[in-house]
Amino acid sequence: MLAGCNSTKSTSTTSVASSTAIPTAVPGDLRLIVFDRLPANYLEAPAGSDLDGPLGLPATAKAVDDQETAQQEAILRQYGFRSAYQRTWVVKDTGETLIIRVQVMGSPLQALGYFDLLTFAGQSSHQQTTFPTPQLADASGFTRFFTASTGSQVAQDINLARGPLFYHLIFAGPKGSISPSDILSIAGSQSTEAASLGYR
Repeated sequence: MLAGCNSTKSTSTTSVASSTAIPTAVPGDLRLIVFDRLPANYLEAPAGSDLDGPLGLPATAKAVDDQETAQQEAILRQYGFRSAYQRTWVVKDTGETLIIRVQVMGSPLQALGYFDLLTFAGQSSHQQTTFPTPQLADASGFTRFFTASTGSQVAQDINLARGPLFYHLIFAGPKGSISPSDILSIAGSQSTEAASLGYR
């Protein structure tokens, strides 16, 4: 279906993109398009560390699903994956972690198609439920429960599609310590940041 849309509307897509001033390229340093004006108690992993840096296709696939990396690589290729960058913060004196990953997909249409795939893949279960993302267009929120070495954990995830960019924000911590409002505020700031750069 995506291929059909691309082949029949290639000229009009170009004219729409130019009239709405969507950037034709993303910055060489993807780190610059990840929102980072966070409170002082958010301590960021150093740039270039395992938790903060560029990701190639295999590493991005593993970040999406470390149990099905080959399948995720195929899906990322299908949607024109080009590059990714991930930044990670820990919240001082808590067990909470924030991860923001940005992925550059092949086009705005492919980024939205990838977003739709992840959002509507029927992944809701007793371990994962959805939550509303008011005032955030092309966004979806999920709550996941899992067990770590430190005990029961919860993660609030938000996916955002902005132009050719796909953002995945994850805020995780001990069960009962976080709520969707925490990640919604950060996701709103990330959306505003992307819009200020022309990605809508």
